[in-house]
Amino acid sequence: MSYVWIAHDTGNQADVLLCVPRAQPKTDAERDAWSQEVLLASRLKHPRLAQVLDVGIHEGWPYAAYERGTFLTLHERMQPSHPLPTVLDIVNWTTELLEALAYAHEAGAAHKDLALANVMLDGAGHVRLAGLAVGLALPRPGVVSGDPTVGSNSSRQAQRVWAERDVLMAGLLLHRLLAGHPALDDPDLSSASTRVGPEIVRLPWNTPQPIAETLRAIVNRATDRQQRQRYLNARTLISALQGWVKTNSQESSGPLALIMDRLETVGHLPSRSRDMGGILKVFTREELRVDDMVNQIVLDPALCWELLRAVNTARYQTGGNEDPSCSLSRAIVLLGQQGLRKVCGALRTWPGVLQAASSLQGTDAGQAAETALDTELKRACIAALAARWLRPFNIGDEEAMMAAMSQHLGRLLILYHFPEESAQITRLTLPGPPTEPEGKPAAGMTLEAATGAVLGVNPDELTAAVLRYWGFPEHFIQAARPLSQNVPPRRPEGPNDWLRLTASLANELCELVEQPAVRQNVMLTKLMSRYSRPALTSQKELVEALQRSVKSVDLGLYRRTFGNVQEPGVAAPVAQGQR
Repeated sequence: MSYVWIAHDTGNQADVLLCVPRAQPKTDAERDAWSQEVLLASRLKHPRLAQVLDVGIHEGWPYAAYERGTFLTLHERMQPSHPLPTVLDIVNWTTELLEALAYAHEAGAAHKDLALANVMLDGAGHVRLAGLAVGLALPRPGVVSGDPTVGSNSSRQAQRVWAERDVLMAGLLLHRLLAGHPALDDPDLSSASTRVGPEIVRLPWNTPQPIAETLRAIVNRATDRQQRQRYLNARTLISALQGWVKTNSQESSGPLALIMDRLETVGHLPSRSRDMGGILKVFTREELRVDDMVNQIVLDPALCWELLRAVNTARYQTGGNEDPSCSLSRAIVLLGQQGLRKVCGALRTWPGVLQAASSLQGTDAGQAAETALDTELKRACIAALAARWLRPFNIGDEEAMMAAMSQHLGRLLILYHFPEESAQITRLTLPGPPTEPEGKPAAGMTLEAATGAVLGVNPDELTAAVLRYWGFPEHFIQAARPLSQNVPPRRPEGPNDWLRLTASLANELCELVEQPAVRQNVMLTKLMSRYSRPALTSQKELVEALQRSVKSVDLGLYRRTFGNVQEPGVAAPVAQGQR
């Protein structure tokens, strides 16, 4: 939509960047509209926007001149004569470019024609963006629907579409810099942006430098063929890229950099209980055994982690030589009734900070966030109890429970501390409309890919970082990382391998909850094909473990899942006291 020239200003004896629309305005009205839009954009002041030196019209051609100085255009920087930029450099450049775009969009302006030639770098490697609003928006044939050049009944709607197009072009620019060649073999980002949708853009595997999976998910989401899956404003893409940078920066505390402040100020998770006083009364009864306390505590994941965090952190503070504890019963004995009362008093009652988030987001959004967190907490409890029933005798039952529960920790922290982003992640995992008439719905993103695309961090990495910060042992941290469902599990070689396998089996088994009977049998067959040999388990054992666990956590959920199931091979509920 525009030309970019390096020109020499004879008056100031300095080079400038000269941006000219590719199409010449045909009428005075078009020329005046262009001048007004560019003049308004030229008044915007931002560290990432190049300084505008002159805006005018020469022999019918409008132009805008920008300070060139010693800046290099991105086109010049990517030439073979310059060293290959690192992946982190490219991400930082894109983030700064998006900051300029976000500022312009919020001021009612759009760029319309990003290119390697109008993005400049100063001596310190910081971005300066030129050519804001210079591209002339003339109707063009063959464009996809939603293009503002084909006319719009609302200038605000047209501005929104232009802003979305800018973000898409920024994604295509990021793709080009990382891949080493333009997407769709089209060096014109504006032209390529009109082809995204009918054509698929995916970051290739043979990139000049290795690309982390989380960053790959971010780039692919930025250029997704479905508009609803893409980043619809610059701020959301900035957030994802900054999250990835913080996660991978050696100067930060890794994934904890995203959430550490929240952990210190509002705690990790709220208690499932609406009344901590009632729980304290139960725990202070003299006739209550430690095993009875464990059975009660395991139904509240926040309390489980707070107990173990308290004893493991205290171990470091006192300089003791004891091994880190993953046993709830040991934590209860170490803390005593007074310590247990203190731990319970430190927890927030349900729904914690989500109550304040609900008032900001609205009743429906807040209720949805609470429901999602409550559902995930129940799944964590069910997985913990299932692991207790399925564990082999060479690992402790409480350690198996906590390992299975901890495979949910990263997801739970994201649901609690980032409710808006969590809703966005959920939308990305939903199936999309068919790509062809009467075709199957397009598959949504996996939960891991969607989380990485929104927050720039993998939930399992967040789990490992938080557990390590809390002082959990390394073998337990490894067990809190689920086995890949794309690779058949191997026969465990020791207790640590058994711990991880049992926790993963319990969590995959929990996916049967609230599934139709036919779907349950299909999923059980797949589960047996994966785990029957390495775990030495049977279908009857799996179903009984799941039924006992669901019944202990939520009787209503148990009746919805198993109450009317009479399929062959599905065992009847077993009394909860048997083991």
